[in-house]
Amino acid sequence: MNRNKKAARSSLAKNITMALSLAVYSLAGSAMANDAIDHQTALVGTWTSIPDAPSEQKPDHPSEGLYRLKVNSDGTLTPLDVIKMKSPSWIVKSRDGRFAYTTNEENSGAVTALSVDKSGQVQVLNSVDSHGQQPTHATISPDGKFLFVANYSVAKGGAGVSVFPIHQDGKLGEQVQQFPFEQGSGAVKGRQDGGHAHSTTFTQDGQFLYAADLGGDKLHAFRYHADKAQPLEADSARDVNFTAGSGPRHMVFTPDGKHAYVITEMAGEIAVFNVNQDRLEPAGRIKLNCENSSAEYRSGGGIILSPNGKYVIASNRGSDNKLLVFKIRADGMLGKPVSYSAKGIEPRAFSFDGSGKYLYVTNVFSNNISLFHFDPSNGELKAAGDAAKLATPTDIKFFN
Repeated sequence: MNRNKKAARSSLAKNITMALSLAVYSLAGSAMANDAIDHQTALVGTWTSIPDAPSEQKPDHPSEGLYRLKVNSDGTLTPLDVIKMKSPSWIVKSRDGRFAYTTNEENSGAVTALSVDKSGQVQVLNSVDSHGQQPTHATISPDGKFLFVANYSVAKGGAGVSVFPIHQDGKLGEQVQQFPFEQGSGAVKGRQDGGHAHSTTFTQDGQFLYAADLGGDKLHAFRYHADKAQPLEADSARDVNFTAGSGPRHMVFTPDGKHAYVITEMAGEIAVFNVNQDRLEPAGRIKLNCENSSAEYRSGGGIILSPNGKYVIASNRGSDNKLLVFKIRADGMLGKPVSYSAKGIEPRAFSFDGSGKYLYVTNVFSNNISLFHFDPSNGELKAAGDAAKLATPTDIKFFN
């Protein structure tokens, strides 16, 4: 009987100790998560010239460049300072977060390299000619050796992909390769008279780069050779042609690399592909707006994956400014989307913060960054007002 009592007391003590340990661990984990949020810095890219668009809400003052903001524990953003430069419209961060690169989307295009220290302070390292007009997107090779820039070029003749080496100190070297996108499909007058490079995206294995050509209704495929000074080799057998007038814009690959999704700007669709030995095999197309098929209600924007890789999040613009959340099915196809108001005009780009709890949307024409709480268990978004008000915000990225 005494032995049973001693055993019971010992078991109770162990359970209490375990419960206290779990409580302390939970509190520590919560504190670490909040600490991670509190110590984040957001960089917001902008257009520094006010665009001439009917839906534009004119800001009091035009943007001055790249804005640095503190991420608060409730997800709101507090402005810290601005790094003055022209139209840093897209931001790409190095894998270790020590460097960032912006495309300066002007007629005389440029790319700027920046260092980001542990406290979130930013310093300009150097700037190079993008060798094209209106560079609108860039990506870094998985090995961190090269930066690949998409020169959009509103005018015919300045579009294509430029390649720049990244030095050990984060600075950009001079261009080592260029691939002009000259031919447009001509399907949409004024938009497809010539080629328009809109994004560059690597396959999950890092062996191939796909460049979306909005003007040519095509994805251009390139084999990547990390050990060569000129790392890209065109592989036209892997090119993907879209229906005329589609306007492929941005793309993402699933974490396992088996599926890819391309958002089209003019068609207002998501094209789904199965990936077989780095070849894209068409699997389906999904409309962003099923209620209204008119052109002003079709304007595909950004597309990203949720941090857990289970959901695709895309935006539609024009007269239908919203976010759509799609669950990725086991076969790679997308489930029926759940639609949310973007809480602004022209939701051009969006990103999750480092915690994965918050989604931020840059609404260019209403000069605001809207904030959403994200539930990873079901993909639900909950609007939480404006994270910040800024003139013509075009992109947002987070640094710890």
